[in-house]
Amino acid sequence: MNVVTDFLNAQTAWHWWALGAILLALEMASSTQYLLWPGIAAILVGLLKLIVPSLDGSVALLLFAAISIGATWAWKRSPLGRADRTTHHTLNQRSAQYVGRVVKCEDDFVNGRGPVRVDDTRWIARVVDGSAPVKGDMVQVSGCDGAELEVQLAPGSLLVAAPAA
Repeated sequence: MNVVTDFLNAQTAWHWWALGAILLALEMASSTQYLLWPGIAAILVGLLKLIVPSLDGSVALLLFAAISIGATWAWKRSPLGRADRTTHHTLNQRSAQYVGRVVKCEDDFVNGRGPVRVDDTRWIARVVDGSAPVKGDMVQVSGCDGAELEVQLAPGSLLVAAPAA
């Protein structure tokens, strides 16, 4: 038992700061927020050990444990620790992010399908309202099916060229 007590009493402020730095580095690598508070607690105990060099090692260890557990428990129950971590419903669904956008037809639609330009990308689109858009018409994205956009004639837009009768 004397070996453990001697070891704890031999720890200086630098040892606690090194422990805090290691825990904070591990926290940055894991981003769980469970190592954040023990890392901060180790730094605080190191500061206390700097101010009171004769602080008993077992008391320092007890303070480290109490601060770590108390701060982690308080953080996880605070509004900041309970931040909404849900993602956007269209994250990683690029085509679904375009629903509602008005885009320009790149070429005439043939058999209800044709190319449209969305920002700097050319997409294949399928008409869902039965219209026959031609090059230059404005259409609105109403949905998507995989990598194919579903479009309809944009409200208020006129056909550039009237469909052949």
